[in-house]
Amino acid sequence: MNHQEAKKHQENFKALQREDRFVKISEREDRCDLNIDVWAALCKNQFLQTWKGVVLQTGVTELGIFPMLLNELKPKTIIELGTYSGGNALWLADHLEIFGIEGRVYSVDIDPSLIDNRVKDDPRISFLTGDCFQIEKIFTLELLASLPHPWLIIDDAHVNLSGILNFFHNSGLQAGDYIVVEDTNPLMWEYWINERGWSAKEEVEGGPYHLINDLREWLLKHENEYLIDTHYQDMYGYNVTKHWNAFIKCVSPQQR
Repeated sequence: MNHQEAKKHQENFKALQREDRFVKISEREDRCDLNIDVWAALCKNQFLQTWKGVVLQTGVTELGIFPMLLNELKPKTIIELGTYSGGNALWLADHLEIFGIEGRVYSVDIDPSLIDNRVKDDPRISFLTGDCFQIEKIFTLELLASLPHPWLIIDDAHVNLSGILNFFHNSGLQAGDYIVVEDTNPLMWEYWINERGWSAKEEVEGGPYHLINDLREWLLKHENEYLIDTHYQDMYGYNVTKHWNAFIKCVSPQQR
């Protein structure tokens, strides 16, 4: 390793070890360094992005953030709520394999007919059918008890957020596990609702700030247990991601 490479490696190590890396939600603002016009441009062709030919709706900044998080966390269990085409589940499973992580992806959707046939039989992924308003029927306590940690829970369902967070909080989340709540960025919702005519009642009820407000309200009740990981959250600028204040680490009070 030459001097320049060693310097970059040291900078990365220092960033991961920063004392102020993990912060409470009360220390965070609901804002972003990119404006709505930029987000509109980024969202315009999101359905054209693919992974191995399967539609992949992961944001452009998340394409960089998630692999780093996966490599550091090394999750043995990934729970994804909201399967859609299965492209994201496939992308996650491939990255576990790339990094040599012995893990499994569990992906849930209320409508499995949307899953691409090229993904359905992937042996690394368990596709589950269920309603996130009845999350306890999908992930029984017996099933959760059998799933090894660390966990990475990715909520892309856009419904029943507080109920989902409460369920996993009371049913097995441990210190060191991560939660990512997707699409809390209200600028994207403003674009989707006003420009693209998003009409799913359960998802747009409450307006563009419905998810970020629900997440903040829940996190304020658990400030000593769940902290925002600013290393990933602000990797490309303050909240420059589809998921504002939503890369969350489960910690114990003494670890703060």
